[in-house]
Amino acid sequence: MQKVSVWDRESWDTIRRARGIGYAALAEATGCTYKAVCKWFYSERTPGLRSQILMAKVLRIPLNTLLSEINDPAAREAIRAVYND
Repeated sequence: MQKVSVWDRESWDTIRRARGIGYAALAEATGCTYKAVCKWFYSERTPGLRSQILMAKVLRIPLNTLLSEINDPAAREAIRAVYND
């Protein structure tokens, strides 16, 4: 799998399209509105970290990939907690 940055919308959109996952599924998984998810992918808004982690889970992005660029132990643990919920 290609390297994915938690902050890189283009990578996330490529994976979303390849897996056939629509905005509605991401909205349901993150607890956000369909409109909010659309704005994330059209660069009108930036999702919060929790939403990004939940989105990664739906997109089946491995936890190790999400953690690969995170060095802060507290941040790593917070990401693990949300991902494993």
